Formats: sequence, C-alpha cells, structure tokens
Amino acid sequence: MDASVLTERQQGQKHPAPQRPREPAPHRSAPTEERAEWSERYVAWFIAQTPQEGPLPPDISPTRRYEVEYAYCMLDPQRYERETQEEMRRPDLNLH
Repeated sequence: MDASVLTERQQGQKHPAPQRPREPAPHRSAPTEERAEWSERYVAWFIAQTPQEGPLPPDISPTRRYEVEYAYCMLDPQRYERETQEEMRRPDLNLH
C-alpha cells in the first residue's frame, strides 16, 4: 500500500481497511524488499488504528505521517512493531 491510498481514505473514498501482517516482523538485517513489503502493510494498518488529531496544518502533506512512520519502520521492523504495540496499549490514546 502506498501513501496515495491513505490520502484517498482521509478524503473519504472507499478502500478495504488495511490488515495487520500475519507474518512476524522481519529482522533489521533482512533484505530491503522484505522489510519494505512488511513495513508498507504494517504502517498502513497502524495508522488506521490511531486517531487523527484534528486537521493537518496547510503546509503538511496528508501523506507525511505515513512517510515518517514507514521510514522509521524500515530501519528495524521488529523494534517498530514492539514500540507501536506498546503505544496502542496506552489507555490515554482511546484506540479502537
């Protein structure tokens, strides 16, 4: 999934909800393609699970969050998954 699908979702266009990858997160030393494929799916799913805090400032692209999260996930998908799962368990986030 790329950032354009997330932008379309934010604009109200219908697309299937992203699914969390079933396979475990690849190790940080896994091939780039493996990390990229898993990261694309996981980041899209994670963003869909977390609330948007109001409208974005006019100088921020709607895809910016995806780009930042994806870049961080690519460095070490296992660490990113651990950190985001901990974040989602925080009671102050009011997640699904």
